[in-house]
Amino acid sequence: MRLGFFRCQSTLVRQNITREKFRECMSKIANQAMVLSAASKSVVPHKSFRGLTISSLTSLSLKPQPLIQFNLQLPSFTSEALHETGFFAVHLLKPNTTSIKLAREFSKGAIINEKDRTYSPTRPFENLVENEHYVTYKIEGTDLVLPLLKNSERVLICQKKDVFQIGDHEIWVGQIEDIIVNEAQPTGGLLYCNRKYHSLGEKIG
Repeated sequence: MRLGFFRCQSTLVRQNITREKFRECMSKIANQAMVLSAASKSVVPHKSFRGLTISSLTSLSLKPQPLIQFNLQLPSFTSEALHETGFFAVHLLKPNTTSIKLAREFSKGAIINEKDRTYSPTRPFENLVENEHYVTYKIEGTDLVLPLLKNSERVLICQKKDVFQIGDHEIWVGQIEDIIVNEAQPTGGLLYCNRKYHSLGEKIG
């Protein structure tokens, strides 16, 4: 009886340890720190533009059309904007201090009111100046605009292809509609690993 209880207790502890080990393991994997901005109607005040930092973007397919995928955690005001408009931009940031500030600002998430446990959105564009820090991209045939960060090497203009909810996350699939190139010589972008920001190192092979 004592042994059986120990085994049951051990299983529960092992599951908890696995989650912690998984979190620790994933933090040691280098990923791109990229900023996603959601389209808004042109009449929306720019300080209310939505966006967030993602590190899960991957190429999904090339044919019959180029697709990318990423995930985001719920609840998310940016997710609500994505569902509403269906268009977004993903920024490959330059590996510099400006990009680090942007990545940190866009990763703050929703603000929780401790009194009634309600959520309100952060405003990462509130302190950004149009034409100095970002420009607006008009989506043809719509009344939508996309804020594009100027401190980017590449910007992927995307339209929602599909979205799935799994647990407390959504997996988004986006179709590439346009690619804006700001830098002729790519640097590898802004990397995030072990809870720190990095730039691409020297070639080893």
